[in-house]
Amino acid sequence: MSRLGSEGEDLIGRWSEEKLDLLAKYLEAYSDIMNKQKEKWLRAYYYIDAFAGSVRPRAKKDEQRYIDGSPLRALQTEPQFDAYWFVDVSPRRIERVQKLRDEFPNRVIDVRQGNCNDVLCNDIVPQLRYSSKKRAFVFLDPYGLQVNWETVRELANTRTCDIFVNFSVMGVTRLLPRDQTPEPEVIEQLNKVMGSTNWINEIYRELPGIQLDIFGNSTEPTLSRRTIQAEWLASLYTEQLRSLFPHVSRPVLMRNSTNSVLYALCLASHNKTAIKITHDIFNRHERLRDLGK
Repeated sequence: MSRLGSEGEDLIGRWSEEKLDLLAKYLEAYSDIMNKQKEKWLRAYYYIDAFAGSVRPRAKKDEQRYIDGSPLRALQTEPQFDAYWFVDVSPRRIERVQKLRDEFPNRVIDVRQGNCNDVLCNDIVPQLRYSSKKRAFVFLDPYGLQVNWETVRELANTRTCDIFVNFSVMGVTRLLPRDQTPEPEVIEQLNKVMGSTNWINEIYRELPGIQLDIFGNSTEPTLSRRTIQAEWLASLYTEQLRSLFPHVSRPVLMRNSTNSVLYALCLASHNKTAIKITHDIFNRHERLRDLGK
């Protein structure tokens, strides 16, 4: 969850700005391609933001500087999307999103307050069946582990949605204890988010050697958690996505100021060209980041 400023607005770090820049670059390419398809077969294409409340966050290091959040990045994209669906569970954030209708009176904006899983599966997905000749770009940028795997599956099954997902690596690692296997409720939560927990056995191992009690009798081996590589966890999630989508990009890791990985950003699509575009954008971003720009 983002830290809040004095007026209740979100405060975001540099990594969040980078994520928003990557989003804007992809939206520009996506909208250009989709707009051309409207001359052939496409009826309409939409932007869907499942966590849309951060309209104008402020920079953590400079709270006087406002940043355009994901709703604004989408609304500013040219060519325009045919409609925009903004979803958030927070009444305060929804109130800010609703004000965008006054700021962009020529855009078709639908605002929904509620759990993103319910709104996406019950309200939005039924409107995007393959026979509809409509397409949608879905931005899944949760504050933690709020996106259910079944929701991702529902989006994939439409065959009309591309999803740009910001997977919470930090959220997963925080749930995994260091000195014992996770409790059943934790495994259930991870399964709900990732679609499988078979991988958990891979990151816990028995310590070498036989453990003896004070009488010299063997005891159950102690469990310990290996150091989890963020790259491995991010790759694990993208592999899971490949079970639902035919084309999934490599993840780009979003790091904080101490170089710790917080999220992994990737695109899942039914179109191979979408992945090529995403990799081009990711590669340029990482080259500039390595140069310190």
